Amino acid sequence: MIRDMPAYYPVYLNLQGHLCVVVGGGAVAEGKIGHLLDCGARVRVVAPEVTAAVADWSAQGKVEWVQRRYQVGDLAGAFLAIAGTDDTSVNKDVAWEAGRLNVLLNVVDVPSLCTFIAPAVVRWGPVTVAISTSGASPALARRLREEMQDAESCRCMAWADAAGLISDVRTQLRREGVQVDPEHWQRCLDSELLDMVRHGRSSQARERLLAMLKAGAAPS
Repeated sequence: MIRDMPAYYPVYLNLQGHLCVVVGGGAVAEGKIGHLLDCGARVRVVAPEVTAAVADWSAQGKVEWVQRRYQVGDLAGAFLAIAGTDDTSVNKDVAWEAGRLNVLLNVVDVPSLCTFIAPAVVRWGPVTVAISTSGASPALARRLREEMQDAESCRCMAWADAAGLISDVRTQLRREGVQVDPEHWQRCLDSELLDMVRHGRSSQARERLLAMLKAGAAPS
């Protein structure tokens, strides 16, 4: 571990319906707002000016735009907040209020003021992988993300294509009351199964996986 670097606890948050406040309306804030909307959050933006995209979201009713500078009290009722400004004094004020209200806070590019940091994210179908270097090197996190987005160079992400099939099989086994040891599950997720999925033979892959799992299931 790099000396003096925090040991972050990785977690995925359910933001559906929760109020998230973004202070700032520039290009960086726009990206954060977009991700929050993708997660179903209720988003309030506090900024005197915003990008065209954020203004459009506001006009469509997707975000609430408070068109002024941040004021203490703007985080009331928030579950999470992001400060995306280049004004140090504003960032510190937001951090103070977030600390007082126990609101989760990310101050972009200022880890010392954050209670959480935003990882580089790879999404492939239903699979999401978050990558963090604990703030040591955002550039390295982005490089790892780019590597993982290429299925040819990172075969592990190709498994995301099988996520739906695996979920269906798991549901069927539960419905039938079949119990499978976790280690046997792992053994059944082999390269042959992956190749079948990648070549469009999903039905055969499903039948093969189901049969293998049942063959090694614990007797009822």
